[in-house]
Amino acid sequence: MLLAAGSCAEQSNETRTLVDWSSPAGQNSVSPNLSLDLSGSPILSWMKVGENTVALEYSRWEGSRWSSPVTVAKGDNWLVNRADFPSVVQLTESLWASHWLVMTDPAIFAYDVVVSLSTDGGVTWDAPLTPHTDGTFSEHGFVSFFVNGDDVGAVWLDGREMVATHGLSMSADGAHGNAGGMTLRSTQIKSDGTLTKDQVIDSLVCDCCQTDIAQSDQGPVLVFRNRTKDEYRDIYFSRMIEGRWSEPKPVSVDGWKIAGCPVNGPSVATNDEATAVAWYTQAKSYGEVKLAVSGAGVDSFSDPLVVDEGDSVLGQVGLAATSNGGFLVSWMTFSEGTAGQLNLRYVDREGVASSVFEATKINMTRRAGLPQMVLFDNLAVTTWTGGGETYKAVKVATTQFDTL
Repeated sequence: MLLAAGSCAEQSNETRTLVDWSSPAGQNSVSPNLSLDLSGSPILSWMKVGENTVALEYSRWEGSRWSSPVTVAKGDNWLVNRADFPSVVQLTESLWASHWLVMTDPAIFAYDVVVSLSTDGGVTWDAPLTPHTDGTFSEHGFVSFFVNGDDVGAVWLDGREMVATHGLSMSADGAHGNAGGMTLRSTQIKSDGTLTKDQVIDSLVCDCCQTDIAQSDQGPVLVFRNRTKDEYRDIYFSRMIEGRWSEPKPVSVDGWKIAGCPVNGPSVATNDEATAVAWYTQAKSYGEVKLAVSGAGVDSFSDPLVVDEGDSVLGQVGLAATSNGGFLVSWMTFSEGTAGQLNLRYVDREGVASSVFEATKINMTRRAGLPQMVLFDNLAVTTWTGGGETYKAVKVATTQFDTL
């Protein structure tokens, strides 16, 4: 199934067009994000770190190379973080969304989410707004966007309940409503910037694991790492039903008990037939990457498939749906020193997994942050933060499959 891997490739056709997949971000670029536009072409965004400012930039794939970078916004008080990073996504034919994070009190690591919308294909961007209105100096981040009718939705981790207690403080009856821990919240943004349908999706979640949303035919599907009062931190999901998120349920009960955030969130993808979730757990004291699948419209998931396991498995998963009904999983493993690999494994619609393939080597796994992966036709496009000893730079690599 697998043909080749690399940072560039050559297409064999009458004009023999050279395809240049090398990163357009240049040096001093970090925290990449990958998404697909509605035509299926990749959008790569990143933070460009200057001497006194940080800018959110993006580039769109244009057939044989990346477009010239576009600057969405810049500021001198932004949060630059390997795990919690900005995004630029196309949501509808006319609407794009972006977000970044602004420090409000560095002394207590407080920061806010800032969102900007574009109605002209990402060329110009509206005045920024903040989707949360609590006004507290606390952590707000790990954003995922969704669409509900004509509205743009945002989901984020919200630390407003942690301001007084600075952590978990369960009420006497064990209820999560007064937990003082990280919450998962949502709002929807109308075209005029009005916020509506605010919702607390889960009142106690893991502090710093990424969220993810897939837009299925039955509506958005959200995945995140939950947290119980007994410190079990397994992966949960919620579906949007009639404009509201449903009561969260576990994708699978791993029973990972850990008194701290593993900074290792799940990923979700959907095709016409199924929704799949990939995630990392260390419930057995060694790393496991798992995959579970739910049929279209089904409110439960199959027993998980173990994609990879062992002491070298680091997680930081990605997931993409293939055109033939299967799914492609990406994750990192450790080799020695600071070095590791970004791996890929295909799982077909029957749950049969291919062999593991090394998509690229990564020199510094911690610097890499959360590598991103999308499928473009039969090409897996991956990105991460790399660079040398004295600089950081966003890297892009590709892996070609014969059929997916």
